[in-house]
This record gives sequence, C-alpha cells and structure tokens, in this order.
Amino acid sequence: MINKTKVLGVGGGTGLSTLFRGLRNRDIEISGIISVTDDGGSSGRLREGYGILPPGDFRNCLVAMSDTEPLLQKLFQHRFDGEDELSGHSFGNLFILAMEKITGSFEKALEESCKILNVKGSLLPSTLDQINLTVEMKDGTTIEGESNIQYNKSGINNIFLNPNNPIPNPKAQLALTESDYIILGPGSLYTSIIPNLLVPGIVDSLRESKAKKIYICNVATQLSETDGFDACDHVEIIQKFTGNMSLDHIIINNAIEDLGSNFPTSKCVEVGHVHDDWGNIILEDLMNPNFKGHHDSDKLADVIMKIIN
Repeated sequence: MINKTKVLGVGGGTGLSTLFRGLRNRDIEISGIISVTDDGGSSGRLREGYGILPPGDFRNCLVAMSDTEPLLQKLFQHRFDGEDELSGHSFGNLFILAMEKITGSFEKALEESCKILNVKGSLLPSTLDQINLTVEMKDGTTIEGESNIQYNKSGINNIFLNPNNPIPNPKAQLALTESDYIILGPGSLYTSIIPNLLVPGIVDSLRESKAKKIYICNVATQLSETDGFDACDHVEIIQKFTGNMSLDHIIINNAIEDLGSNFPTSKCVEVGHVHDDWGNIILEDLMNPNFKGHHDSDKLADVIMKIIN
C-alpha cells in the first residue's frame, strides 16, 4: 500500500473549509488543526451553556472534507430560525455537542463525526482547554473575547490567550511532526491562525517539523484585524508569531479588483514589497468569481497540488 502525502492545514473554520473543499478529492491525506477561541454566535452560546469547545469551525471543516450524500452535508449546515432556544444554532453544532456527551470527550466526538460523514482525515483542536483571546488595540484599549474585536476599528497591536498557558493537544503536535506539508491559512490572521500559534508547544512542533511550510495569504482585508494590510504585512505577522520560521512557499492572490457588496468594509489584499528571503512566492488568480473576497477552492487546490507534485 502506497502511503499518501500528508497535508495538514492550520487555522479556523471558514478558511480551512475552503481549502479542504478543493483538496478532498485529490490523492492526498488531509487533516486540520483548528483554533478554539471562537466565542460568538451558536458556538459561543454552547460554550457558555455546556462547557464544550466551540464546534462551529469543526463543523464547517467536517462538511468540507466529507464524502457523503449532499443532503447529509446540508443537514449539518442547517441553521434553525425563529425566536426560541434553537434559534441561531446549526444542526451540526448540536450534533457535535450531543456526540461529546455520548462519547465523553470532544476529541472522540470529532472522530465519530468523521466516520458518519465519511471524512478520511482528522480534525484536531490545538488545545483541549477552554481559552479566550485578549487583544491590545492600537488605541490602548484591551478587549476580552474574539467576538468583541469587531467593535474597535483602531487595529490590533498585540494578542494573547487567556489563560496564557493552555496544554497543547499532543495529537496536534504529533500531526505537525508527521505531516509532509503544513499549510497556514487561509483564514482570519489574528483570530483563526494566530490563536493556534499562541498555544505553548505548537510553534516548537511546527518549527521542528521536517514538513514543507506553506502560507496562504487572504484575498481580502478584514475589518478591525487587517485594515490596510498588504500580503507582506500578513507574512510579517506570521513571522512574528513563529519566531521568524522559514516558509517554503507563500501563496498570494494577484487578481486585484473591487469586491463590491460582498465586502463593503474590505479591499483586496495587495502584494506589497516581497522579500527575497521569505521563500518561494507564488502569485496566482485565486479569486472566487462567484463570491469575490474569498478563495476559489479548486484554484487553490490546483496550486497546492503543483507544489506537491
């Protein structure tokens, strides 16, 4: 039996689900390490009410990686409306919550959910501890909680975990060690990618891994997080939180256009001044023509597969 190339994504639910959707039918083994600082919406309510790790990002990635009937995928993404206690919750989040109660752990709940949705890879929290983000904004304000960042437009100066010493998930560290390729992003720079890197031990495992390291820069800036950032600004933040780790490939969208009504507060991320010592810079049209401001899953997967092959 030929061992498939192991590709590991590190980030959050929206960006990684886009990546995984394109890669799931390629001849590789895909897995993900996902941040657990989401405290908004359905995930935030379930965290507060039941003490579960936020399930929303995991749900998005499960669906993106699944090889099952479209109806089951739609079921997992179904969100209840109305004005009762179910309002705003997605079926998939409630399913993961119920599975955790049945199996006794969040990790086991994810493993069993992968089986039900016919997901070949694995999804791993970077830590199994309950943590939140503490953010120092450029105007001197300190903000507690990821979901509150959007209300301050001054920009992020620094970011921390609270508590600041969570135990890293050993399975996540092992996945970093055993992967052939590690992909940071795409996804929210400060609230999807960086929270994983702040977990003690994760960056050490990342740096020590012999895997090729790839960073995928976002297509669009993000309100309150990366306003005015170009691609080089994104890379510099990644370098800051990884101790200037060498990147083998940096993938940047070069289709710069007006994002229109999809992103009224965002702009396309310009390339900026590229540093020669950063790694192999790959400039491609990665824009989703039907949903500008987002990566196109297939275009992104094609670029990844060219690197692998």
